Amino acid sequence: MRIKERIAQDLKEAMKSKDTKKRDALRLLNSAIKQVEVDERRELSDDDVVKIIQKQVKQRKDSLRQYKEAAREDLAAQEELE
Repeated sequence: MRIKERIAQDLKEAMKSKDTKKRDALRLLNSAIKQVEVDERRELSDDDVVKIIQKQVKQRKDSLRQYKEAAREDLAAQEELE
């Protein structure tokens, strides 16, 4: 199973089980993948999807660090969940 298909399947399962935190995180990831597909007008390979996932993780870690430095624990908690 391709990574993109697995994300879609996990998203459906999270929606069925009403796991809002997991659902929201997977939606953000799915959105980032679809954005790149639309921008580049091509189907992404698993390697491309892995690169997007790594970019999103790095982005979340950077935001988390910045929120903690600014003493914004409310925003830091949200970023940590994502």
